[in-house]
Amino acid sequence: MKKLLLFLLLIVTLKANAGDRTIFIERFTSSTCPPCATNNPILDSWLATQDPAKVQGIAYHMNWPAPGNDPMYLYNTIDNTTRRTYYNVNSIPQGRFDGTTTLVYNSGALTSLYDQRVNQLSPLSIFLTTQPLGTDSTEVTVQVYCETAMENPNVSLQIAVLERLIQYVTPPGTNGETSFHDVMRRLLPGGGTVLTLTPGQMVTVKQKFYNDPNWNAAQVKVVAWVQRNDTKEVIQSGQKTADFTLLPNPGYRSVAQGQVTGSSYTVSTPVIAQGYNSPITFSAEVIGGQAGISVQFPGGNVLSDFSQSLPINVNSLNTVPAGVYLIKITGTNAQGKSHITVVNYLVGTNFVTVSTNKPGLIFNVNGNQQGGTQLYNWGINTTQTLEAITPQTVTNTRYIFTNWSSGETTPIINPTISASVGSYIANYKTQFRVATSLNPGGIPVTVNGGGLYYDSSTAVNISLSSTTAQYNGKTYYFQRWLGAGVGSYSGTNPTFTINSLSNFVNQIAFFDTVNTSISNLGSEIPDKFQLYQNYPNPFNPATKIKFDIPQNGQVLLKVFDMLGKEIATLNNSVLPAGKYVAEWNASNFPSGVYFFKLETTNFTDIKRMVLVK
Repeated sequence: MKKLLLFLLLIVTLKANAGDRTIFIERFTSSTCPPCATNNPILDSWLATQDPAKVQGIAYHMNWPAPGNDPMYLYNTIDNTTRRTYYNVNSIPQGRFDGTTTLVYNSGALTSLYDQRVNQLSPLSIFLTTQPLGTDSTEVTVQVYCETAMENPNVSLQIAVLERLIQYVTPPGTNGETSFHDVMRRLLPGGGTVLTLTPGQMVTVKQKFYNDPNWNAAQVKVVAWVQRNDTKEVIQSGQKTADFTLLPNPGYRSVAQGQVTGSSYTVSTPVIAQGYNSPITFSAEVIGGQAGISVQFPGGNVLSDFSQSLPINVNSLNTVPAGVYLIKITGTNAQGKSHITVVNYLVGTNFVTVSTNKPGLIFNVNGNQQGGTQLYNWGINTTQTLEAITPQTVTNTRYIFTNWSSGETTPIINPTISASVGSYIANYKTQFRVATSLNPGGIPVTVNGGGLYYDSSTAVNISLSSTTAQYNGKTYYFQRWLGAGVGSYSGTNPTFTINSLSNFVNQIAFFDTVNTSISNLGSEIPDKFQLYQNYPNPFNPATKIKFDIPQNGQVLLKVFDMLGKEIATLNNSVLPAGKYVAEWNASNFPSGVYFFKLETTNFTDIKRMVLVK
């Protein structure tokens, strides 16, 4: 069936049509910056005249100009620097208006920016609450609700603790300022929290912070804001409500086109201010005024019991074209305070997200490569082509496609879009590589089970095809394994098992021309370090060296000639506590006196032996 041409990653024309917007102003300042002392009062005075539900701010303090001793910067250098780096700020005073517009410290210019932005309704709502944890900490709960499609659904949530006013008796810096507004104290966390938000989706994030006794508790405020990762635009900011909030359910419904039909929604007040009890009167309108769509409140349009929700019906005639229609719902209390939310009414189309269960993997949608979570508005009964790319390898991790969330096990599917399915997730399993190598390289020995990818959590058996090999005219003997990675093996057994593979593992098999082997003598754990005299002694050509180690650790056992030159390493690996015996074959060495040395972190001993041929 012919594909619907309208399958944009989002409906760009919707991004300015949703619920209330709270503008967010970020400024960079310092108590040692003379121009800041001139500009900060301008911004503070302007903010004091605005509705705090419509605009709020935060101040980051810097360590320049000299002497760079701003106490509010020194209190939290990391978080202040994090935001400075994020915006690449290298001069102050400076600021950002909703992330993208450079702040102008002029009341007329600020009002102009405000007027241009405040009526651009946000696609998101933020519900913020706090709760004490004991006597010295606070838990913050931020719920972010996506009302309409965004140009990019991948965003970051920032949460900050600030003091609305820090007042000094005398200036703490060199610019004469004593009053500092909206001072950032903590970011929770500094890098923010990455979110993917699609229409009708609610994401909850909880954070905790310590109530520093140096803070003025009456001035502490928690703010949150959601920011695009690409353009840095602040899409919405939030704080504790002073009255009521609105939440629709569901966020969208899809109906067939060419029929007389309809859908039902509800709207509720998920968070209200303590003591709030004013009834809310609702009204609704279709944004854009599309003829043939009507909205009714079947149970009345007043909500006074905030534990309940208010029903809303949306109906459409068969003449309404296919498309996404936004229903603007306004709630107004007896004091004239209004809040707005939006529901999506989809006629003949449906929102569909395409993604993978593993972050960072790519896939194809109608022949176009995509990544992350992508949102589409596709026509009902149209056919789309989705392809899960498999395998995908990232360094030493490989991802193998298993199935689609809709049940298909083939990488390429051609779903017919319906009103009931709004998500297609390509599921992958994770595999890790077990890399193996030989030292020296080129020895004609095969590592069985090495160099392959294995499913996560499986057991992996590794062995050598031989423990001896002829190479460059010499006989080489297996000495030990050296492993790297969780679950890897380091030791003298030529075969071993990685019981549950959870990451990349690298194993190196060491061979030497010295014929030696290390064996564990039973399960007894000795109570002290000890190196025994070799036996037999004198010997020809092989001898055994016994030693005890009472604790796990790195163990070196080496052989030296009369001149003190190291001629053989019998062990250089981590050994568990136990009793051991090493065998040394001195076929390639002349008669003479030799010394063997045992060395650990806490013990060293040397003994003499004689080779007689």
